[in-house]
Amino acid sequence: MMITKLFALFLSAGVALGAAPALSIDIDKQSGPLKGGFGQPPDEAALQGRLPQIRDELWRKFAGCPLGYDEESGMYSIRLTSEVKALDGKTVTLRGFVLPMDGSDRTKHFLLTRNTPVCLYCPPGQPNEVVEVEAAQLLQWSERIVTVTGKLRLVDDQERAVFFKMENARAK
Repeated sequence: MMITKLFALFLSAGVALGAAPALSIDIDKQSGPLKGGFGQPPDEAALQGRLPQIRDELWRKFAGCPLGYDEESGMYSIRLTSEVKALDGKTVTLRGFVLPMDGSDRTKHFLLTRNTPVCLYCPPGQPNEVVEVEAAQLLQWSERIVTVTGKLRLVDDQERAVFFKMENARAK
């Protein structure tokens, strides 16, 4: 799927969702789309709120980790809760929507999101609502919800605004 290359480019260009330091970001709301001058336009975020969203307990835990944003550097930070820190290195299962990172319909490297993606140019939520996945086997892309099981790693990739990663994952 050629369009997914755009999202891969978006991520590699700095899912630092607010990469332009001059922009003002309001991230007081810890779940749901970003507000402010960058990220999802407010009307798109409102429409996305009507679409399916995964409400699994693990997503709730991730979304409960407060985010910070440094306007000067254009980078996000996260304050991991002790509950989430305890999951580092553990095998976890998470349901979500797949956004391929390698631009193909069959992928091993993708983002898993709790929100239904609506635009490849805008993030499908906040950085604490996205997990980077490296799968053990190729996964056929689908717009359906998938279940992924793998080893969770807590990462601090502020440049790409990636804080959660699953390795050696299996998807159904």
